[in-house]
Amino acid sequence: MRSYATFFVIAVMTLGLLFLVLTRSHTAHDAPAEVVVIEPKADGGPEAGVAEAGAALGDAAVSGDAGPARARPLRVTALGWELAAPGVALVMQAGEGAVAATIPALDLAPETDLDAIAARLARGGDAVDGADVAVLPAPAFVVAYEKLRALDPRAFLVTGFSHGREELRASPGALLRPPPATEDVKLVAVTPQASPEARAAGSESATVLGLYVLREIGVAPSRVRLLSPGTADARAASFAALVRGTNDERKAALSTADAARLVPVVLVAPRAALEAKEAVFRDLSRVWLEGVAKVAKDPGGIARAVADRTAMPLVDAGARPDALALVDRLGHLEAAALGDQGAAMLASEPGSLASTMGIVWSLAREGGLTTTATPDPLPIDTRVVKALGVAAPPAREPPPELAADAGAPTFAPAPASATPLFVVRDPGIPATTPKGKAPSATDLGTLATGAAPELVSLAALFPSAVLRVSSPTGEKNARVFAGAAQNAGVPVARLATTASVPPGTNLVAVEVLVAP
Repeated sequence: MRSYATFFVIAVMTLGLLFLVLTRSHTAHDAPAEVVVIEPKADGGPEAGVAEAGAALGDAAVSGDAGPARARPLRVTALGWELAAPGVALVMQAGEGAVAATIPALDLAPETDLDAIAARLARGGDAVDGADVAVLPAPAFVVAYEKLRALDPRAFLVTGFSHGREELRASPGALLRPPPATEDVKLVAVTPQASPEARAAGSESATVLGLYVLREIGVAPSRVRLLSPGTADARAASFAALVRGTNDERKAALSTADAARLVPVVLVAPRAALEAKEAVFRDLSRVWLEGVAKVAKDPGGIARAVADRTAMPLVDAGARPDALALVDRLGHLEAAALGDQGAAMLASEPGSLASTMGIVWSLAREGGLTTTATPDPLPIDTRVVKALGVAAPPAREPPPELAADAGAPTFAPAPASATPLFVVRDPGIPATTPKGKAPSATDLGTLATGAAPELVSLAALFPSAVLRVSSPTGEKNARVFAGAAQNAGVPVARLATTASVPPGTNLVAVEVLVAP
């Protein structure tokens, strides 16, 4: 009897379960929405917004009901926080909504080591630890080019110039005396193989400054023996090319505040990216120059933002400088504007990027900083500045020719307060020229014409200097050389002649003078 009762209970429960399953309500269920991948759009011209810029860099954007495509950040690396400062200014302004609609977000990754910069460019901007663009002094770009050659990197914008960061130190009178004729000349400077401790005392730009001035006084870079800072031999050297603030017993003789066009700062990117994504780099260049101007107006505010990690939470690879140190570094940069790009990027005359980079490359190759010969053409890309509407400067009009019987022109004396930085003897004069003998008028004119390009280059790289010309064969002959330089483009106000000749001069001497 008990077994029948158990069976009855189980049967009732089974029927109840079936009733509940069959009569329960069904809730409609939607399948997952399809993810649509939007391919990068073609170049939309100047009006292309942030979404197109990000897509053009190669990031596919995900869309659906979430609105327009979202760009990945532009990744910018720089050799030091001072060179990344314009990007900091843009990030600060983007937070206020002023530039967010015209450029994508920026990831800034300043580095203190050139190899780290090269590694980021090699990884590319699609990698979190890579970079689309690098901000470098031109000498550093020349040295890094050897490792990055497969990328065919190109300088496409000049953002400014180093102004006093690099110094050439010298024993008293060493830059005014004739150099030794044959023996090597020792220069304390940093090489690419230097230790991290030594690298803190110098830079590629400082080394190039030292090699340039030594070449001008008559020491070929191949005769310069580079010594690492801090070594026993370094203490006895007559010359040292170091960054400002380095402890050194030699007195600072000159700096890039004098050679104010020797170290331009450039934006660099691979050639393929520049060719394929011109609109992206055009927009970046435009706003980066705006950032340069903002830094010049408020260096203290930018420096404080960098030092305060909570106020400026940027992607960076190492310790940030304190505000005072960064203000000091920013004070040794001269800003470039969009209006400067014609003379810098589109010209080939002395003082342009092409001319300066050619000088730097020859110094770096002969001085042992790189084994790569100067590329032909140079790794400079002008398409971006042209797309920004920049035009090449007009050709220089030569001064009116003197009458045949007018003789050598006259020049005002140099300012009484000016002092010589260094002396260039016989610039462009062949070594075979007879010594101690006054050339004929015809030969003198030919020699002066041959010397003029070097005087034009000196005047361009030292834009505040006065060139005082003298000759042991008489001041009248010195005026022939100064006149040839004037005809080649040196302003007359920056030329002077004198009857006092520096010792060791064969035919002509040029003193590079600077006012206090």
